[in-house]
Amino acid sequence: MAGRILWVVGAYLAGTIPSTLVLARLRWNHGGSALVADARRDTGERDPHILMTTRMGAVWSGAAATTDVLKAMVYLLAARELGDLSPAWLAACGVVVVLGHAFPFYAARMSGRGLAAAAGVYLVLLPWEMVLAGVVILIGVALRNSGIATTVAMLSVPVVAAVQGQPAAYVAMGAAVFLLIVARRLQGVGAVIRSGVPARRAVLFRVVLDTTALPGGGTVAGHRRATPPTS
Repeated sequence: MAGRILWVVGAYLAGTIPSTLVLARLRWNHGGSALVADARRDTGERDPHILMTTRMGAVWSGAAATTDVLKAMVYLLAARELGDLSPAWLAACGVVVVLGHAFPFYAARMSGRGLAAAAGVYLVLLPWEMVLAGVVILIGVALRNSGIATTVAMLSVPVVAAVQGQPAAYVAMGAAVFLLIVARRLQGVGAVIRSGVPARRAVLFRVVLDTTALPGGGTVAGHRRATPPTS
């Protein structure tokens, strides 16, 4: 039991590795300092992965996203191959990796929004479900409507897993990961509501479109993003 708990604790710590902060430090005088100064948790448009594209370039943003996918993927591979864990414990590791990625105990402003870590987990435990989700996201990017595409994609994972007859623990994991992503998107929604946006509308924009509604009827940056959400 103690060994299994250590794998879960390790999953959280692995999830907290701040790829955006590490890369920003490497390029501190070339956009990294501006990225750290501007990053915020209360709106997706100020997510460090999104900002990295404009502050440091698409290559660095892609490197950060790839690192976040790999940290989850490598850890889950290690847990599966070396940990002798049941599906329930592997599922717990998967959820906790995403928890650490989205809600770290340090460098919180530079944390991700759960998508990249979830992709890494799914590529190990639910690969076909992740392939389908990836196709949905790519279609959303092509249509410049990536916010709702990621919502549909992540919601589809537990549904497709259940249809495919995957272990119940993996289905529950997919549902829990989706809820974590929603919880992360909702950070700061209270400030939006206090600015004059009706609560239902503010929550809908955050949860479904992954963007922020403004009192005048617009959004911070619009939900039709050219840059895919990779955090």
